Amino acid sequence: MKKAEIIKYLKGQYKANKVDNDWEFVLKDDDDGYLDFSPGTFGTGKARTLLGIPSMTLPWLLQLDQSIFSSESDKVVPFFVGRQIKLPVSDGVIREHHVDEMVNSCFKWFHQQNQQEIIATEFSRCYEKITGFPPSGWQPKHIMACVFKGDVDRLQGYLDNFKRGERMEFIPIIKQEYFERAIPLAEKYRSDELVSPIKF
Repeated sequence: MKKAEIIKYLKGQYKANKVDNDWEFVLKDDDDGYLDFSPGTFGTGKARTLLGIPSMTLPWLLQLDQSIFSSESDKVVPFFVGRQIKLPVSDGVIREHHVDEMVNSCFKWFHQQNQQEIIATEFSRCYEKITGFPPSGWQPKHIMACVFKGDVDRLQGYLDNFKRGERMEFIPIIKQEYFERAIPLAEKYRSDELVSPIKF
């Protein structure tokens, strides 16, 4: 199968979203979570490899994300983006069962990530400092972590700096209004009106 044939095969089974010049396929979108992946190939002849990059989020993360960042887009913002999955093909011919195996690997990755301790570790890491790599993924998680922690003071400090025109280490996609939305939510977590679904 060439890449176009892989895309066609997947389109027959899953919802497809065009992203720039590539395709993402929604493998799962239910009360348990959201999982998609982008397929690709590498190499020629007998050295061909099927590639896949999975990403995922969970309903309660998506709800908080939309409450703070209020995306006008229908695009789901992933909480975890996985490392590229590589599936070498022994004779260089990618077949349908190889694509199915890649999809199964994405589901396996989803279940590995969808663990309280994994998510708690990620939030703890992002809570400790304003930025990490990549900042476009780290900084929204940092703000969300502050909300779940009920850290109103830290969020208020960021807002005060933004009002003075000081962005600190925040990248351009982070807007002042995000802190204005995050603070009332953090107050609810601090007062226990809302209970964090994750402890970190």
